[in-house]
Amino acid sequence: MIAKILTKGSFSNVVGYVTREFHDKEKYTPDTWRVIDSDGILGNDYRKIVESFEIGASLNKKISTPAGHISVSFDKVDLPRLTDGFMAQLAKEYMERMGIRDTQYIIVRHLETDNPHFHIVYNRVNLHGKAIDERNNFDKSHKATKAIKKKYGLTFSPKKKQYEDAIAEMKPRIQAAMYQCKSWGEFSRRLANAGISVEFYNDRDTGKPQGVKFSDGEFKFNGSYIDRAFSFRRLDRFFTQNAGISQAQPTSQPVSVMATVRDEPQGNIITDVLEAGCQALGGMFHLSPTVDPEEEAFIRAMKRKPRRKKGRSV
Repeated sequence: MIAKILTKGSFSNVVGYVTREFHDKEKYTPDTWRVIDSDGILGNDYRKIVESFEIGASLNKKISTPAGHISVSFDKVDLPRLTDGFMAQLAKEYMERMGIRDTQYIIVRHLETDNPHFHIVYNRVNLHGKAIDERNNFDKSHKATKAIKKKYGLTFSPKKKQYEDAIAEMKPRIQAAMYQCKSWGEFSRRLANAGISVEFYNDRDTGKPQGVKFSDGEFKFNGSYIDRAFSFRRLDRFFTQNAGISQAQPTSQPVSVMATVRDEPQGNIITDVLEAGCQALGGMFHLSPTVDPEEEAFIRAMKRKPRRKKGRSV
C-alpha cells in the first residue's frame, strides 16, 4: 500500500481527472472507473460532483486551491481481497489518520490497469468553513499507510521497500552533514560529497523558498518525508541558530560547540547540537556562585567613598 499526495487544484480539474472527463472516451469507458464511496456529494456524475464541492468550498474563499487529491495503490498480490467495500473502508481509515474529517469527499476506483488503486478527492474546506489541517502531511501519510498495512496484513510493495531502504540510507548522511553547519551552501556541499543533491521549490505567490527535496540520484523525497526535522523551515532555523552561536563566541576565549553523532539511524543530531549550543552560550555568561557582581561593585564604591571627618562634640 502506497499513498501519493498529489498536486492540489480546482475541483473542475481534479474531479475531471479521476472521473476521466478529459480522457479519451473510447479508451476510458464508464466501466473503467467508479465512485465507491462519497460524503456530502449530490450525485455521481462529473458536473454534480464539481458543483457540490464548489458549494462547500465557498464557505472559505481564502483557500485558492480547495481540492485535495491523494492516490492509494496496492500490490497485485492483494487484488483478490480488494473489494469495493474493503477499499472504501481502507480509504476512510486512511483519511481519519490523516485528519481529513468533517468534510466532503469522493473515493474513485480506477480499473483500467493491473495496479489496483483508488483516488481520494476531498474538500480542503471542512463543513464548518475551516481549513483542513495539512501540516506534516507526508509524515502523517507515511505513518498511516504503514499502520494500515500492518493492521490488515497487506503486502509490502517491493517499490515501497526500496523507498524505505533509500530513506534509511539518506537519513544518517543528512544528519552527519548538518553537524555544526551554518548555511545552506555549506550543507549542500557536504551532502554533494555524500552523494545527495539538494533541490528547493518556491512559494508560487512570494517566490521565496518554502520547501526542500533530497535526491540520491534514483529517489527524490521531500525533506519532511524523510524526517520532520529536515523540513525547509526547521533546517533554516537550525543553520541560523548555529551561525548565531558562532558569532556570539568571544574571540579571546573561543567556545567549542561539540555534539556526538550517533551510529544508530534514529540518533537525533539536532537535539545534540542545539543542547550543546545552549550550553556553550550559557557558559559565556556563567559566573561562579561565590561571586556577586553587584556586591563586589558596592564594596569597591564604599572603599572609594571619603570618610566624613568627626566633629568635636560641644
